[in-house]
Amino acid sequence: MSKRFLALLSVFFLAACGAGSSAPEQRTFDLGVDAPAARLPAVRIGAVRAAAPFEATDMQYRLTYRNAAEISAFANSRWAATPAEMLRKQLLRAAGEGAGNCSVDVEIQEFSQVFSAKDASDARIDLRASVRGGAARSLSVVEPNAGADAISGAAALARAANRAIGELGSWIAAQPGCR
Repeated sequence: MSKRFLALLSVFFLAACGAGSSAPEQRTFDLGVDAPAARLPAVRIGAVRAAAPFEATDMQYRLTYRNAAEISAFANSRWAATPAEMLRKQLLRAAGEGAGNCSVDVEIQEFSQVFSAKDASDARIDLRASVRGGAARSLSVVEPNAGADAISGAAALARAANRAIGELGSWIAAQPGCR
Protein backbone atom coordinates (compact mmCIF):
# COMPACT_ATOMS: atom_id res chain seq x y z
CA MET A 1 0.00 0.00 0.00
CA SER A 2 2.81 2.46 0.77
CA LYS A 3 4.39 1.92 -2.66
CA ARG A 4 1.08 2.76 -4.29
CA PHE A 5 0.69 5.82 -2.12
CA LEU A 6 4.23 7.01 -2.95
CA ALA A 7 3.65 6.45 -6.67
CA LEU A 8 0.38 8.35 -6.55
CA LEU A 9 1.97 11.13 -4.53
CA SER A 10 4.79 11.36 -7.10
CA VAL A 11 2.30 11.69 -9.95
CA PHE A 12 0.45 14.49 -8.17
CA PHE A 13 3.72 16.22 -7.32
CA LEU A 14 4.93 16.12 -10.93
CA ALA A 15 1.56 17.32 -12.20
CA ALA A 16 1.61 20.21 -9.74
CA CYS A 17 5.11 21.22 -10.84
CA GLY A 18 4.07 21.27 -14.48
CA ALA A 19 0.77 23.07 -13.89
CA GLY A 20 2.44 26.42 -13.21
CA SER A 21 4.60 26.37 -16.32
CA SER A 22 3.32 26.86 -19.81
CA ALA A 23 4.85 26.42 -23.23
CA PRO A 24 6.36 29.57 -24.72
CA GLU A 25 3.97 31.49 -26.95
CA GLN A 26 4.38 30.86 -30.68
CA ARG A 27 4.87 34.16 -32.53
CA THR A 28 4.25 34.82 -36.22
CA PHE A 29 5.72 37.79 -38.10
CA ASP A 30 5.58 39.36 -41.54
CA LEU A 31 7.03 42.52 -43.09
CA GLY A 32 4.21 44.75 -41.84
CA VAL A 33 1.07 46.35 -43.21
CA ASP A 34 2.62 49.49 -44.66
CA ALA A 35 3.65 49.64 -48.29
CA PRO A 36 7.39 50.10 -48.76
CA ALA A 37 8.52 53.73 -48.67
CA ALA A 38 10.53 53.07 -51.81
CA ARG A 39 8.68 52.97 -55.13
CA LEU A 40 9.73 50.87 -58.08
CA PRO A 41 9.63 52.22 -61.61
CA ALA A 42 6.99 50.65 -63.85
CA VAL A 43 8.06 47.01 -63.90
CA ARG A 44 6.51 43.57 -63.97
CA ILE A 45 7.50 41.47 -60.97
CA GLY A 46 8.43 38.01 -62.22
CA ALA A 47 9.52 35.06 -60.14
CA VAL A 48 10.61 35.65 -56.57
CA ARG A 49 12.21 32.61 -55.01
CA ALA A 50 14.62 31.79 -52.21
CA ALA A 51 17.61 29.52 -51.92
CA ALA A 52 17.58 26.85 -49.23
CA PRO A 53 17.06 27.14 -46.27
CA PHE A 54 15.24 30.45 -46.78
CA GLU A 55 12.37 28.86 -48.73
CA ALA A 56 10.54 27.92 -45.49
CA THR A 57 8.71 29.96 -42.84
CA ASP A 58 11.42 29.38 -40.22
CA MET A 59 13.01 32.57 -38.87
CA GLN A 60 16.70 31.94 -39.48
CA TYR A 61 19.64 33.30 -37.52
CA ARG A 62 23.41 32.89 -37.42
CA LEU A 63 25.67 33.12 -34.39
CA THR A 64 28.78 34.39 -36.18
CA TYR A 65 30.64 34.76 -32.91
CA ARG A 66 30.47 30.94 -32.67
CA ASN A 67 30.25 29.69 -36.26
CA ALA A 68 29.25 31.89 -39.20
CA ALA A 69 28.44 28.85 -41.33
CA GLU A 70 25.82 27.49 -38.91
CA ILE A 71 22.21 28.46 -39.57
CA SER A 72 19.58 27.96 -36.88
CA ALA A 73 15.87 28.73 -36.54
CA PHE A 74 14.13 30.46 -33.66
CA ALA A 75 12.14 27.84 -31.74
CA ASN A 76 8.96 29.83 -31.05
CA SER A 77 8.92 32.36 -33.88
CA ARG A 78 8.17 31.96 -37.56
CA TRP A 79 7.28 33.97 -40.63
CA ALA A 80 3.63 34.20 -41.73
CA ALA A 81 4.76 33.19 -45.23
CA THR A 82 8.07 32.32 -46.84
CA PRO A 83 10.54 35.21 -47.27
CA ALA A 84 10.02 34.95 -51.05
CA GLU A 85 6.23 35.33 -50.70
CA MET A 86 6.59 38.25 -48.29
CA LEU A 87 9.17 40.02 -50.48
CA ARG A 88 7.05 39.43 -53.61
CA LYS A 89 4.09 41.09 -51.86
CA GLN A 90 6.23 44.10 -50.95
CA LEU A 91 7.67 44.32 -54.48
CA LEU A 92 4.17 44.29 -55.96
CA ARG A 93 3.08 47.00 -53.53
CA ALA A 94 6.14 49.09 -54.44
CA ALA A 95 5.54 48.62 -58.18
CA GLY A 96 1.97 49.87 -57.94
CA GLU A 97 -0.39 49.55 -60.87
CA GLY A 98 2.04 50.42 -63.65
CA ALA A 99 2.84 47.75 -66.22
CA GLY A 100 6.46 48.15 -67.18
CA ASN A 101 8.56 47.43 -70.22
CA CYS A 102 10.60 44.82 -68.39
CA SER A 103 10.18 41.96 -65.99
CA VAL A 104 12.41 41.40 -62.97
CA ASP A 105 13.12 38.07 -61.27
CA VAL A 106 14.57 37.96 -57.74
CA GLU A 107 16.30 35.23 -55.78
CA ILE A 108 16.80 35.59 -52.03
CA GLN A 109 20.19 34.20 -51.08
CA GLU A 110 20.21 35.31 -47.42
CA PHE A 111 17.36 36.42 -45.16
CA SER A 112 18.50 36.16 -41.57
CA GLN A 113 19.38 37.80 -38.30
CA VAL A 114 23.15 37.68 -37.82
CA PHE A 115 24.46 37.82 -34.25
CA SER A 116 27.97 39.16 -33.72
CA ALA A 117 27.54 38.71 -29.94
CA LYS A 118 24.83 37.29 -27.68
CA ASP A 119 23.08 40.65 -27.44
CA ALA A 120 24.01 42.27 -30.78
CA SER A 121 22.77 41.45 -34.27
CA ASP A 122 22.16 42.82 -37.75
CA ALA A 123 19.43 41.89 -40.22
CA ARG A 124 20.86 40.73 -43.54
CA ILE A 125 19.20 40.29 -46.92
CA ASP A 126 21.20 39.21 -49.97
CA LEU A 127 19.39 39.25 -53.32
CA ARG A 128 20.19 38.39 -56.91
CA ALA A 129 17.96 40.30 -59.32
CA SER A 130 17.80 39.96 -63.07
CA VAL A 131 15.93 41.70 -65.83
CA ARG A 132 14.59 39.05 -68.17
CA GLY A 133 16.75 39.10 -71.26
CA GLY A 134 19.10 41.66 -69.71
CA ALA A 135 21.41 42.46 -66.85
CA ALA A 136 21.68 40.91 -63.41
CA ARG A 137 22.84 42.32 -60.11
CA SER A 138 23.58 41.06 -56.63
CA LEU A 139 22.85 43.32 -53.70
CA SER A 140 23.30 42.99 -49.98
CA VAL A 141 21.50 45.05 -47.35
CA VAL A 142 22.54 44.98 -43.71
CA GLU A 143 20.28 46.69 -41.19
CA PRO A 144 22.28 47.35 -38.01
CA ASN A 145 21.01 47.12 -34.44
CA ALA A 146 18.59 44.25 -35.00
CA GLY A 147 18.38 43.49 -31.30
CA ALA A 148 18.80 40.27 -29.40
CA ASP A 149 15.54 38.46 -30.14
CA ALA A 150 13.20 37.41 -32.94
CA ILE A 151 10.82 40.34 -32.37
CA SER A 152 13.57 42.91 -32.95
CA GLY A 153 14.98 40.85 -35.80
CA ALA A 154 11.64 40.74 -37.62
CA ALA A 155 11.34 44.54 -37.42
CA ALA A 156 14.92 44.95 -38.66
CA LEU A 157 14.34 42.53 -41.55
CA ALA A 158 11.26 44.57 -42.55
CA ARG A 159 13.43 47.71 -42.62
CA ALA A 160 16.11 45.84 -44.59
CA ALA A 161 13.52 44.66 -47.13
CA ASN A 162 12.36 48.26 -47.59
CA ARG A 163 15.95 49.38 -48.19
CA ALA A 164 16.55 46.48 -50.59
CA ILE A 165 13.47 47.48 -52.59
CA GLY A 166 14.82 51.04 -52.79
CA GLU A 167 18.20 49.84 -54.09
CA LEU A 168 16.49 47.48 -56.52
CA GLY A 169 14.31 50.34 -57.80
CA SER A 170 17.36 52.53 -58.49
CA TRP A 171 19.01 49.68 -60.40
CA ILE A 172 15.85 48.88 -62.41
CA ALA A 173 15.44 52.55 -63.38
CA ALA A 174 18.98 52.53 -64.81
CA GLN A 175 18.35 49.49 -67.06
CA PRO A 176 17.94 50.44 -70.74
CA GLY A 177 15.13 47.96 -71.36
CA CYS A 178 13.13 49.19 -68.39
CA ARG A 179 12.90 52.89 -69.26
